[in-house]
Parts: sequence; C-alpha cells; structure tokens
Amino acid sequence: MTRGRLATAVAVLLVAALGGVLARPRQATGADVTCPSPAPAERVILTIGDSITEGATMAGSVSDGYRAELGRLLDGACIPHRFVVAAAGGTTCGYWTSRMAALVTTHRPDLIVLACGTNDRLDDKSSTQIAAWEGVYRGLLDTALDLDDDVIVWPSWVQYSAGRATPACTTPPGPSPAWLPASEAKVNDAIYRAVKVIAEFGGRVPGWIDLQSIPEAYLDQCGVHPTPGGYDVMGRLIFNAIAGSLVTPPSAPLPCGLTGRRPGGPIPNWTPCERMAVN
Repeated sequence: MTRGRLATAVAVLLVAALGGVLARPRQATGADVTCPSPAPAERVILTIGDSITEGATMAGSVSDGYRAELGRLLDGACIPHRFVVAAAGGTTCGYWTSRMAALVTTHRPDLIVLACGTNDRLDDKSSTQIAAWEGVYRGLLDTALDLDDDVIVWPSWVQYSAGRATPACTTPPGPSPAWLPASEAKVNDAIYRAVKVIAEFGGRVPGWIDLQSIPEAYLDQCGVHPTPGGYDVMGRLIFNAIAGSLVTPPSAPLPCGLTGRRPGGPIPNWTPCERMAVN
C-alpha cells in the first residue's frame, strides 16, 4: 500500500459482526455528477465500533446507518469506495483489542474510523482504571498504525446519549442507562489524551471525528441510538473530517446547533453553521 492511495481519495468500511465479515460496495447515487475517467482506485475505509457503527435503530433492526449518507457524499465527490464494517452491538473498545491486527492485515484499509467507547462504563472508575482504559484505546491505535505504514486512523469522540429511563421505551435497545452521560464525558477525555500521545505517527492520526457535538434531538426516543436524521448528521461529520485526506477536500453542510463539551480543554464550539433538512 502506498501513500498515493490516500492522496486521491478515501473509502472502504470494514463490516465484521461477531462471527463474520461482510463487504458491500456502494452503488452510484444517480446524481448529475461527472467523474474523471479513468476512475481513481477504489478506497478502503474500515469502520470499527458498536451498535451505532452497526446502524442499529430503536426498533431493534439494523440499517445502513451513517454509511448511507457518507456513501452518498463519497459518490458525489467521485471517490470509488467499499464499506467494510466491523461492528457488534454492546461491545466495548476492549472487544477489538484481539481483533484489530486481523482486521488490518486482512483488509488493508486506506483509512480506519474508530468509534468505540459508548458501552465502556467509566463514570465511577478510579484514575488508575481510567488510565488503564486509555491504554486499551491507545493500544488499538498503535496496533493499526504499526501494522500498516500508510493507513490513516480517525478516532471518534462518542455521542452523548440521553441517560434517561423512559417508561414508554419498551422496544430494543431499551432506555439509556442513567450513568451514560457521565461515562461518555470521561471516555471522550480519555480518547483525547490517548490520541495526544500518538505523536510518533504524525499526520496518520490527523484529528478527531466530533460525534459528541450531535444534540439529543437527533437521538431516538430511547435516548440511545441516532434517529435516521441523526445518522445523516453523523455521515456528514465523518465525511467532513476524512475529507482532509483528499486532494481537493469537499465539505457537506451541517445543521445549526451542533455543540458540546469539548474534551481536553478550550476547543471552540461549532460556528458558523448552515441550515439543512435533517429530521
């Protein structure tokens, strides 16, 4: 794999669910887009995470999640790609410790989107235990970056869930636990610290995907997973982040109101913003 593969585009999402791996190429959107000929090489983007990466819905089914909007934007940017998704609902970051090496060596991704941590309960943990979790996360980054000299990794701050037990929410995945918001704040801080010490890899960890800026209005009534519109916002946030790996970075408009407690200190809130139709 050469760095030139990433210089022209991004793309495959690695889909591994518990027992197997499923790779699904994106189809053309049908939009009036004139792409160069011959087309650039297909890009591989490996996405790793829990049920939110999997695309879970309040009804307990699994959709394309944010990959639908992300794929549409990649198509519109003339970026040939495949999605290979490594996702399993309810998993923690530690679940991927023994799996990261095989995922990287088997699929040789151009780019990895790492979005675990929602299910890691850190709200009542000691500083020693939080430091240990931070080491687990840093180990995932080290493994991927050591195994492939060209792969780029984008860590994701986890989205804040509602942290409420809604009586009316009886369908899977059920109400969000009360401890979740406090835990997610500590998870995001630990991710921030873990990434800051990966200095030896330079630009191969370019920054963060800021999923924690998505407001609660984009969560389902159980306060756990994004609504369809929430997944669209996620797709745009991810696209705008990884666009920095492209030759001519495009961008997608975001809804007003994206904000949040920024991990690690004084990082400004979203300004300005554009109106978009996301339900």
